[in-house]
Amino acid sequence: MGPSAEGRAPKTKATGGERVAALLMHVVLGGLLCGAVIGAPDFARADEVPYIQTPGNVVDAMLAIAEVGPKDYVVDLGSGDGRIVIAAAKQYHARGLGIDYDRTLIAESRANAAREGVSDRVRFLQQDIFLADFRDATVVTMYLLPEVNLEIRPLILFGLRPGTRVVSHDWDMGDWEPDRRLVVAAPEKIVGLRKESTIYLWVVPARVAGYWRGTLTGPGGEESVVIEFTQRFQNASATVWLRRRSLTGTAHLRGDRLSLSLDRSSWMPDSAPLRFTLQVTDGRLAGEAMDGDKRYVLRATRLPE
Repeated sequence: MGPSAEGRAPKTKATGGERVAALLMHVVLGGLLCGAVIGAPDFARADEVPYIQTPGNVVDAMLAIAEVGPKDYVVDLGSGDGRIVIAAAKQYHARGLGIDYDRTLIAESRANAAREGVSDRVRFLQQDIFLADFRDATVVTMYLLPEVNLEIRPLILFGLRPGTRVVSHDWDMGDWEPDRRLVVAAPEKIVGLRKESTIYLWVVPARVAGYWRGTLTGPGGEESVVIEFTQRFQNASATVWLRRRSLTGTAHLRGDRLSLSLDRSSWMPDSAPLRFTLQVTDGRLAGEAMDGDKRYVLRATRLPE
């Protein structure tokens, strides 16, 4: 039986200026997130925070909700004694990285990994999480504080690849709604009146906000289109302009997968929405929709801002 996990908000020592610089770097590299307004954060004071154990069954639920597998690279922010990434490596054969400011805990984590036989799959770094480079993660886990979650949110949205799964124990990320929320019993929990934990899952969405130009091919042939997406996190609205008409619709993103539903009732009364399943890759989107036996193919390229 593997050890249970420990999670806590890290002792972050970076100055406000260093954090602003890190945030600006991610924004410049990542661009604006799809119309989602994220102002400059009120930086949390996380240099003195409690050290709180995460019950073992909660750790198991966090890894399960993220669907961790052997191809994943799990990064735990504020990793304590390293048990989340150790569990990911031992149970799912994933690679892992634990980041914590406390050098004593980092040393303990390395010893724990050696004892559990996973030192070849996990690493531990003594570092401020706001200055750490974890952009290669496919799964990020964290048990921080509410204000720290909000502070690190831009780094997650701008710095991580679409499709990265982010799991938080007990605290959400403000108006970025989770893709999934789970409440589990936690009889061993040492904080709070209720012996339960809430686990939140987000999947980092691709950025699609702005204008796209392409073609819509259907039974009547090929037609040029211009698409405008207005996006807020994983949800978006869309307007599609064709030669003689326009369509409006809604979209939902799960990583780089875009589900687009277009309303055709303005020119085809009583018709069902046209539902596309699209892939977003390097400034291009492509996919199709079926309307009975009729096939529609949509392809588009993002226009420069």
